[in-house]
Amino acid sequence: MKSTIQIQNLKNVPLKDIVECMLEAFDGYFVKMPEDVAYWRKRYQGARVDFEYCYGAFDKGKLVAFIINGIDQLNGHLTAFNTGTGVLPTYRGRQLVDKIYAYAIPFLKKKGITKCVLEVIQDNARAIRVYQRIGFAIQRNLNCYKGFLSGSDQNFQVKKIDFSELKNLGYPKHNFYSWDHTNDALAQLETEYETYFVVDNEHKILGYFIINPTNGRLAQVELETGGYDTITTAISQINKEVRIVNVDDRRVDLIENLLANGLENTINQYEMEMDI
Repeated sequence: MKSTIQIQNLKNVPLKDIVECMLEAFDGYFVKMPEDVAYWRKRYQGARVDFEYCYGAFDKGKLVAFIINGIDQLNGHLTAFNTGTGVLPTYRGRQLVDKIYAYAIPFLKKKGITKCVLEVIQDNARAIRVYQRIGFAIQRNLNCYKGFLSGSDQNFQVKKIDFSELKNLGYPKHNFYSWDHTNDALAQLETEYETYFVVDNEHKILGYFIINPTNGRLAQVELETGGYDTITTAISQINKEVRIVNVDDRRVDLIENLLANGLENTINQYEMEMDI
């Protein structure tokens, strides 16, 4: 029987249809997906999603599988970051993700994109095999934490600043941050996050952090001098209950401090990459 599946970009597909497909595809997933369309509109804004370069598989006009790509510079490369892949349960086993990528890559190349990047939960062995079959390779481990910070008494001040001040001083000073927590991502969501310097009594910068005070999500945490206890305690003055996702596991000192101050490791991901 001739296949009725067609693949095309998602630029003319209503967001509510994409979210509806996603919720069905991720039913029973490792983490529960938010159902609010407004959440996803904001989420995709931060991820720099361009729906012209997002693609779906359609069966008789119904969206049954998708790849949502953010497009931006990452570590010197114009990158398509896969911020979400889903396939409806009854359409699994047909290699639709492979077929969507095969369709998409010529368009991505034409735009000048040289890398595709994604994140996948480490326990999701089936998805990892699919991505490896397509050509992705694991690049690094990203760990997630949440809980209540205990903190300790320190002599410092917490100073709220504009995000632009941080960028003007050249922070962050490394490439540890994942797609959703780079300066480019946070610039899209500036009104949702607050930026704080931690300074000593002589106004010397000890470090900084960026946090969403509504939900306690930490986007960036940096130490300039001293120990992380100072930064952790400063964070607890703004939000005691916090979560921080996609911490590069090479940040051993930060991770040890988060665990020592009350957070628990909840889930871990791989960052995977493919040159195109």
